Amino acid sequence: MPSRLLIYLNEMFPLSNIIGSLLTTLTMQFILLRLSGLPLEWNTMMILPALAQVSFSLLIRVMDEFKDYDDDLKNFPQRPLPSGRVLKSDLHVLGWMTVVSALFFSATSLETVGWALIVLAYSFLMLKWFFIESTIRKSLPLALLTHHPVVILHFAYLLVALGGWNPGFNWREGIYAFPIVLLFTNWEISRKIRMPEEETAYTTYSKIWGPKAAALICLSLQLIVQAAVGFIFYRFQTPLYFVGIYYFFYLTLVYPYVNFLFTLKLTATLKKMAESQILFVIGALLISCFL
Repeated sequence: MPSRLLIYLNEMFPLSNIIGSLLTTLTMQFILLRLSGLPLEWNTMMILPALAQVSFSLLIRVMDEFKDYDDDLKNFPQRPLPSGRVLKSDLHVLGWMTVVSALFFSATSLETVGWALIVLAYSFLMLKWFFIESTIRKSLPLALLTHHPVVILHFAYLLVALGGWNPGFNWREGIYAFPIVLLFTNWEISRKIRMPEEETAYTTYSKIWGPKAAALICLSLQLIVQAAVGFIFYRFQTPLYFVGIYYFFYLTLVYPYVNFLFTLKLTATLKKMAESQILFVIGALLISCFL
């Protein structure tokens, strides 16, 4: 089993995902501290909610293997589970390991454990398709509407966890950082946008809404994110030279969406662009925290 789990993690939740999740969660904590006017002093307690978030994310990845098994047999037969290189029993064990680890990393206060249980309960509802599987499976937008709010719960968990070890934390100020989570909404939609000639039986947002409408929705989400980033830069009194450099390079990550909007052509998948945006925005905000 250990060797099979290593195969699964290497392909479906590699080290880059773990590091990215840790970096994102730690950066969000620094942002929240600064928005509250608190000093940026490293505290080992910050790593615990970051590790819990990794556990939450891995749990969702594992649950998707069971939810999408039949579709993956048809559309992604090379993946570890449908190819038979990993067994369902292996993923059952891994799933329960993530639940235990999430609760363990949350055991710093009753409030944090309580929110961890809320996140896990919502994740369970996602696994069960909110007990209306046939209805949700027929509508990709409905699946987004019902499943994606889990990122809001992840953000709320972070607010609770941060306040648990820092009584001076003002969660109301932290709400201003909430639009940053829309980076992941943008990623979720972007990964299911294709050029018209590349559409298959696989359901995508570009097939449902039309490629231009799907691209416009992504651009709208990015605009909201950048408004929040600009506000954070303002609150942090980030040097103008850094702000200028940031937006200059950010425009290169937006251009493929704009080009697709007018030409319906892609030189790289929008999923890769969305992932690059996450790394770029989170990295820039982390630097801004310490300027």
